[in-house]
Amino acid sequence: MGSLSPRDHHQQGFHLLANNSSSGGGGESPTQESTDRSSYKRDESKPRAEELVESGRCTDSRACPCVDCLSDNAAQPGHSTFFQATINAFVLLIGLGTLSSAYAVERCGFLGLAVLCITATFFWMGSKLVCLCMEPDESLRNYQDVAAKAFPRWGRLLITTFFYIDILGSLVGYMVSMGDTMLLIFPRSHLRVLGFTGKTIFTCIAFLVILPTVWFRKLSTISYLSFWCAISILVTIVCLLVAGIKNNIGFDQDVAVFRPRNVPIATGVYTFTFGATAVLPNVYRSMKSPGRFSEVLLHPLPLPHKNFVLTLSFAMATLLNVIVGIIGSVMFGAQTKAQVHLSMPPNLLASKVAIWATLITPVTQFALFLSPISCELEGVLLPRLPWRSDSRLVHAASMALRTALLLGITLGALLFPYFANIIELIGSSVSVTLCVVFPCVFYVKIFYRSLIQAQQRWRLVGIVGIVVVSALAGVAGTVVSIQDLVRKKN
Repeated sequence: MGSLSPRDHHQQGFHLLANNSSSGGGGESPTQESTDRSSYKRDESKPRAEELVESGRCTDSRACPCVDCLSDNAAQPGHSTFFQATINAFVLLIGLGTLSSAYAVERCGFLGLAVLCITATFFWMGSKLVCLCMEPDESLRNYQDVAAKAFPRWGRLLITTFFYIDILGSLVGYMVSMGDTMLLIFPRSHLRVLGFTGKTIFTCIAFLVILPTVWFRKLSTISYLSFWCAISILVTIVCLLVAGIKNNIGFDQDVAVFRPRNVPIATGVYTFTFGATAVLPNVYRSMKSPGRFSEVLLHPLPLPHKNFVLTLSFAMATLLNVIVGIIGSVMFGAQTKAQVHLSMPPNLLASKVAIWATLITPVTQFALFLSPISCELEGVLLPRLPWRSDSRLVHAASMALRTALLLGITLGALLFPYFANIIELIGSSVSVTLCVVFPCVFYVKIFYRSLIQAQQRWRLVGIVGIVVVSALAGVAGTVVSIQDLVRKKN
């Protein structure tokens, strides 16, 4: 969840939800119907949320966070303006991964920015291909629907599985980030509990801080927090500039021109940064004029009337990554950390603002990111409880399930407390496959007959080329990140 958007998103994911219900933004949790729901025969004449309320599955479709109600309410066309859709798409494309751009540039060299531009182009193309699949069929409301159209038997399950892996991996990265940041705030802490000290204790404290937020079952309670991640990133960048200019850190550190060996590292970081693009089709369906969505994402200037929302948001996000990458790397050089705010001297006011802004970001995002998985599991498990008629016991079971999910994420962060390697692994293995490879495959499957015609074969060759390059880059990044994780653990 690029971003963790997280995902960053990634973080991430994460960042990963494009929802802002108050402004009409297109936001749906990246989930799908469970196996039980997939076999449930729907009445196509009714909205899905209305049908579920009538059947007793949901009590209030407007507030219910389950995937069916959320998608039915959030992906309705005709709400978002051009400006709102652009902001929603931009928010999805930035996150904690953006703060790692300086680390990628320092490791790979200035030519690593070419890796950033190529990555952004490929992810932009993946988003555009999914939207092109949706254009002829208004019944397709999200990425999962496109997957189901291309491969009816297993497409939806495949995409959901990758979504969940992406979310969980991004949240592990978010938890590691909180532990790193708290350790920077309290570097001389001598806390000791049951023999655990340092970052382990701070990660456990982060678990306790986040825990109450994941108990919310109504996303409307916390959905407005989805924009805090973008705000905190922008605040951190301003603080970075202030620290460099006003506090005499300077911009004079040496950075290599190019280090080919570290290209997989840069690839992993940037693919994680743009990992939330799989949710952009939801923004597409939320627009009053969906035909202008590709306009929001970015298109060559000679054709300003096409593809501008998609193009503009990618252009802004890429520019932001370039700025952070150049400024952070020339400020700190070889001392550049995986998250640029961790490189800033903690005694400066600008540093303190950036550090606290970044620390708060995961707290605001965890509930939004974890909700799709927890709601899906609740839809499967809670109806089978013997005391399901007792609302208080059902609510307690829901809290226990969400606590267990967060505990599992925390254990992952304790076992692999290496933020850079986690985002590189998620970006190279999951984000590339989910946001580039699969869209190309689905597009070819749906439009194969037209692509094999003589005048369209160049398009087919180009798509195959994107898949091959993306697959090779993803495999290389995955291997390198796993090797680094194993080496650090040993």
